[in-house]
Amino acid sequence: TYSQVAREYDRYLCALKMDAKTNSTILEVKEPNALYTTDVIAITAYGIQANSLNDPNGIFRKSGKKIFTFTWLRSMEFKAFFFIPIMVKLFGFKVFSKQATIFLRDTINHVMEERIKRGNVRNDLIDILVKFKQEAEEELKEGKKPFILEKDALAAQAAIFFSAGFETSSSTMSFAMFEMAQNPEVQRRLREELLEAYKSNDGKITYELIMGLKYMDNVVKEVLRHYPPLPFLDRVCTPKADEKGYSLNAFGLDFTVPHNMPVYIPSQALHMDPKYFKDPETFNPDRFLPENKHENNMNAYMPFGIGPHNCIGERFAMIQTKLGLLYFYRNHYVTPCEITPRKLHLNPRAIILQSSGGINLKVVRDPLF
Repeated sequence: TYSQVAREYDRYLCALKMDAKTNSTILEVKEPNALYTTDVIAITAYGIQANSLNDPNGIFRKSGKKIFTFTWLRSMEFKAFFFIPIMVKLFGFKVFSKQATIFLRDTINHVMEERIKRGNVRNDLIDILVKFKQEAEEELKEGKKPFILEKDALAAQAAIFFSAGFETSSSTMSFAMFEMAQNPEVQRRLREELLEAYKSNDGKITYELIMGLKYMDNVVKEVLRHYPPLPFLDRVCTPKADEKGYSLNAFGLDFTVPHNMPVYIPSQALHMDPKYFKDPETFNPDRFLPENKHENNMNAYMPFGIGPHNCIGERFAMIQTKLGLLYFYRNHYVTPCEITPRKLHLNPRAIILQSSGGINLKVVRDPLF
């Protein structure tokens, strides 16, 4: 399924009009990357073809774009979600607009009903939600009141998957392209790895091929070190029943974190701290090689969170991102253009890391295979 969308993404890119002399074009890369990840999420979370790459103004893309367009009001809403939740109910803040809520709710309910009626099994998120619903209905017969049957509880799972899944991966892909433009040697090594893997796998792009791309894995990890989608982690102190809080004495601090105190961890700041990473400002995928890991404190590396509450979509996000980059680089590479900054300026309003003004690059058509 992912491969079908990735091939459509490749066709979208190959249909771009190129300058006849340079075989290149100037492109804001975030938008096509978002169209690709929106289509992947739609078919994964909803089991339907969103066709955003063919219809950029479709409801899925419009809804996603509205969620992560950080106006002053939108920024305040997201800050309330994370830092002042009491304001959410007070002011009626919503993640989705009324129109998007109706669309997403009706879509997921319709898809689940059709899946149950036809008895199809695709081993996707819809099948998991159908199973939850059926188990909850059995509990209801036994006199229990399962949470999953409460209003919108099932639809909310798919909505969260949709909103969390497309923006983070499309941003990672776009930041990767920016760094490739600034680091042509890294880009050359990445394309060489893709070509070699393709030849050694009899010209087939498979899951095993993607998972075997060691240099690409290091490139994506280094992108996530520089640009973790969510630049902070939020936790709540929940000590054991017989403890008053979490003592920091073991770390040389005379302080105990009280029960239920929110704790915010600046993961991006840790990623860029020379105490933990050698030459942190340098984009260096080789820092993740086994022989170089001793120069960096990987305990401070947490783009997907850390511990039992880390991101459950980590593997999905990595596969989606790598597959998209593979299909981009099989026929294209990027260089800076006249309006590409040497260093990106991040949007101060955005909770999810975004570049102010987008990421404009020169895309050069140069098929590898």
